[in-house]
Amino acid sequence: MLHIENISKKYTTENKIIHALDNISLTVEKGEFLAIHGPSGCGKTTLLLTTGGLLHPDEGRILINSENIYDLSAEKRAVFRARNIGFVFQQYHLIPYLTVLENVQVPALAQKNNVPENKIYELIESLGLKERLQHTPAELSTGEKQRTALARALLYNPKILLADEITGNLDQGNTDIVMNCLSGFTERGGTILLVTHDKNANGLAHRTIYIEKQ
Repeated sequence: MLHIENISKKYTTENKIIHALDNISLTVEKGEFLAIHGPSGCGKTTLLLTTGGLLHPDEGRILINSENIYDLSAEKRAVFRARNIGFVFQQYHLIPYLTVLENVQVPALAQKNNVPENKIYELIESLGLKERLQHTPAELSTGEKQRTALARALLYNPKILLADEITGNLDQGNTDIVMNCLSGFTERGGTILLVTHDKNANGLAHRTIYIEKQ
């Protein structure tokens, strides 16, 4: 499913070169739930961004289903990303003037590809948001915002879900809802890379890796 081969990414400041990723290689199988741990600043988020086709590495290759995503043009890579990869971040990135229902539907609008209404409502209900359909982000709790962001990422049932610290701000109840949803996603054949400081995630993940700070 996913093969990361000798990926490196560095940033140059006035005084030094920062190696965000240094020759990282990793293979993730279809349906695998991978938890990624490491201290702040070790490159975990950079790894997700490069894996998802959002940040071009300086060296190395990323293959998804044998497709080298950085051999694609920016336009074709965007289409590939929309069809194959879902993103969920700690900051939610919800559109403030849209309702929960409209935020979840955003990917469908961007792709001009209709999703059956019953599928959208089932997804929203599965995340406990049935009573919040017409609420805007300002009217939601932290957990409800994160669950809305997760529903949006899962709308097209992507092959790979990339999640960055999505339970970091949640209470135990909301964490359980989110983690159960992730487990269900892998049971249906989806693949997950979850960056987290939550050691409890290890109990649900199939494998855990640690990245050290350079």
